[in-house]
Amino acid sequence: MAAGDVAASPPLTRTLARAARAVTASVEQVVRPEGLTFDQWLVVETLAAEGSLAMAELGERTMITGPTLTRLVDRLVTTALVYREVDPADRRKVMVHLSRRGEALHRAVAPKVAEVEQHLLGGLKRAGAVLEALEGMAER
Repeated sequence: MAAGDVAASPPLTRTLARAARAVTASVEQVVRPEGLTFDQWLVVETLAAEGSLAMAELGERTMITGPTLTRLVDRLVTTALVYREVDPADRRKVMVHLSRRGEALHRAVAPKVAEVEQHLLGGLKRAGAVLEALEGMAER
């Protein structure tokens, strides 16, 4: 890609924001009938993928700030999708665990979300490279 090609492209910030909103809206159509918001799905999906996490770690992985994450986890506890307990190794940490009900919900919903993601990525010739580039940006 020549330097002039980048200047002629839409700004990265606006493009990523529009793409993120499109992905969020599409995923919400799948998770909303299950009684979840997009951010609640991120918490469930993260716990399913990574196992139990401390609240701080969960916040880092989902990019959800402390007070908002606390409210989300509170709602997920109320619906018995997750549960919390004090970390026995460090009593200052609160660990969040996916419950059996949460695991079952994840197994039911994850294929639907994956289908939405595949549909969104379907038109990209190099979807893997795009996802790797975005992950690299997120880790910086």
